[in-house]
Amino acid sequence: MLSTVFLLFFIVSLEWMEDDRSQAVCKYEAPKMFDDPEAQTYLLLLSLLPEAITETMLRPLVPFMIRMLSKDLDGDRLESEVGIRAGLFGGVFYMPLLVMNIVWGAASDSLGRKPILLMGLLFGGLTTIALGLNTSSFQLALVCRFLAGIFGGNSTVAKGALGEIHSDAKGRSWAFSLYGSLYAFSGIVGPLIGGVLVEMAGEERSPYFGVCLLGAILSALAFFGTVVWYKEVEKHRVDESVKVKEGAEDSAPIPQQEKWVLSPAIKPSKLTISIVLYVTLAFCNMFWASTIPLIFASSLELSGLGFSAMDASFAMTIPSISKLFFQSLFCEWIVRKLGANRSYCVGMGAIVPAMYGLGLLGGTAGSHVFPIVTVCLITLGFVEALAYLSMTIVISESVPSTSLGSAFGLTSTFAALVRSLAPPLAGTAWEYAVELKAPWVAFLVVQAVALISVGIAFLTQPTEELKEKSE
Repeated sequence: MLSTVFLLFFIVSLEWMEDDRSQAVCKYEAPKMFDDPEAQTYLLLLSLLPEAITETMLRPLVPFMIRMLSKDLDGDRLESEVGIRAGLFGGVFYMPLLVMNIVWGAASDSLGRKPILLMGLLFGGLTTIALGLNTSSFQLALVCRFLAGIFGGNSTVAKGALGEIHSDAKGRSWAFSLYGSLYAFSGIVGPLIGGVLVEMAGEERSPYFGVCLLGAILSALAFFGTVVWYKEVEKHRVDESVKVKEGAEDSAPIPQQEKWVLSPAIKPSKLTISIVLYVTLAFCNMFWASTIPLIFASSLELSGLGFSAMDASFAMTIPSISKLFFQSLFCEWIVRKLGANRSYCVGMGAIVPAMYGLGLLGGTAGSHVFPIVTVCLITLGFVEALAYLSMTIVISESVPSTSLGSAFGLTSTFAALVRSLAPPLAGTAWEYAVELKAPWVAFLVVQAVALISVGIAFLTQPTEELKEKSE
């Protein structure tokens, strides 16, 4: 029933948008209270909330879900493959995004942001419901996540739209900080809500259905809000080939840009460097996000910390609380003072001690465990806030506003590649560390990649800083 309503509403909304395009010279009528860039920014971020909340609700629960879905494995074999299957579950979402991020980014540059956002919300809600209804098939769960990944380009589209709405550096800095704060907020409330819903479900046949149902409901609400209140930027909403300049003597049409929208996005070397740095950050982020739930959920005998689902969900809110705190109060100031590259170096360098501390805790118990876990997770929240903000700002300033969707699509495609590889690698690294009874070994890869990225950022720093000063 929910799926049918969702589909009908999507079809009707597309007809509304088509009618709006056919009346190119007519002014778009939207509620005045939602007409300014600030309100449009909030509405745009609303379209990202369902994906962000659903992802953070599920992430700490993945090892527990894998145990429920792996009916094809016996007990002994199950425990030895939880890490690998959890990695596959986390990585399969990003596999289609290797192609689809570019597709959706370029499509949003050409067709407009709104229809792409609506499509992502529609299929995101449907695949989430399907995942919640599945209680016994790991393979079906992979299919659901894969399909969600095909239509999972809303974050790419939204970043392009934010850069388009805010053309000045101050506005973009504010908008992208708010973008990061949304994911930080989701990281706080998502695991808590997910843990509570699973605890309430108890031993029911579908203990994770409530989590997925909430994600689908949020998708439906965001879908409605985007259809009714989100206002397409003028260059996408109006057919440029028939638009005329007001007050001009000759009503000559303004020709459309015939150049492939992706071509300006791949030229600047500044963007290339930024993509490399963004991708290394994405790999590190996905690697630790996949490994930490494993060390939480594994028993002390298997080099873990023996957390319950509720304890793991609560602990996973700490990085997001930290991220929201630093994102709101300090990160913009740090980037302005140090510059993007130096800020990135500071953030990535902090990964090394945080990962080392978590690795040393594996297989231990005592009153010292949770305080050290808290400090390490707070550090990781700081890393996410500072490093992502630095690179997002640099990318948005590297290409024209008309190519922002393609630029972020290209960046997200490479990020999707490493995000699809990181979870299986993390699962394999964890299984290897368990065999060695040395949990710190599981984090060596992410520490090495972080140090390499610091070196790249440091080597490219002088050119970047000189250019910023000249501006």
